[in-house]
Amino acid sequence: MLTHQSTTTTVHAGSWPAKLGGRVAWLVDPHVRFDVPGAIFVDPADSGVDAVRAVAASFGDCDTVVGVGGGGLLDLVKLACLVDADPGLADVLTSRGRRAGVIPLPAGPSPVRRRVLVPTTVGTGVEVSAVACLTVDGGKRLVAGSRLRPEVAVLDPARTASLPVRLLREGVLEALLRVLGPVVGSAHVGGLPDAEAAMLARELVAVGDRFAAGDVTAAGRLSAAQLSAATHTGWALVGRQPYAARHWYLANELSTVLSVRKMVATAHVVPAVWERILRGDERFGFADRLDAAWRWISESPPVEGFRELLRRWDLEPDVVPSPEEIAEATANALKAWGGTLPMLAGLGADDIAGIYQGSVVCST
Repeated sequence: MLTHQSTTTTVHAGSWPAKLGGRVAWLVDPHVRFDVPGAIFVDPADSGVDAVRAVAASFGDCDTVVGVGGGGLLDLVKLACLVDADPGLADVLTSRGRRAGVIPLPAGPSPVRRRVLVPTTVGTGVEVSAVACLTVDGGKRLVAGSRLRPEVAVLDPARTASLPVRLLREGVLEALLRVLGPVVGSAHVGGLPDAEAAMLARELVAVGDRFAAGDVTAAGRLSAAQLSAATHTGWALVGRQPYAARHWYLANELSTVLSVRKMVATAHVVPAVWERILRGDERFGFADRLDAAWRWISESPPVEGFRELLRRWDLEPDVVPSPEEIAEATANALKAWGGTLPMLAGLGADDIAGIYQGSVVCST
């Protein structure tokens, strides 16, 4: 049996007049262009628990919290709204984040203020998702729980007008791999989940190709945002294993060690992961599912086709990790996601280092 729990978030797609009743706290990333009287500027570079507490303390007596910014800012707002309603949660996040990469939200009160999230980037889908990233002891952690979903998300293409085209293409790639990763890493599901996953993959590639060709219109940015949000809210991931996209956890640690954006690290990691899948290593995924999923968007073999997609979108990785960086990323990945945890269960240090080393081979 497949069970799909529909999101509780109302999504507005298109131009947004930003007219809200009651008392509103505007939290804005200082790096984006958004002018509203009384805005509180929050630098998302600080994404630790103390920053979450500080954001929660800035709400005052508002009825509605509006976050305007990229994924880091929206993650802070989502977590701060929970800590605002349950101050003790901050200590829980700290203690649990020291032990594992994923922090399941414990039971607790729902936020008391209405949350409106306005993304200025595309690809993460954070504005509708039930997860948020948090930094604990220098490592990126993933907080997960349905209480993180906001009441309202606004996909306004005017808010992404100044986003560099490369980041638009990276965002489309992130959304595409959010679909393909769980499909490849899970047993066959079929039916509506596969049909919707195939549709999303094809539409995302089409939008990415338009961006790569220089066709960056408001309609294209809105389409990318809608498709990204749909990867979190539709049927595409229903029935998949919850931690099936193992490239995500590997890329997370590599990006931290190299101090590069997540999708730069992902572009290193995915070809090496897929090569192992095609050689029959089912700890990373299933070769038949990879072949079937890639045929949704290309007639080329998966690894060669993915590399060609990176070239076409001008997203080929340009950072090569050193042996020392590979060793550090491997140790961090095992600590945060390995051992008995399901994210990298069954993988040892040699397996993980081999992926990072394979990424070097793929990028040279």
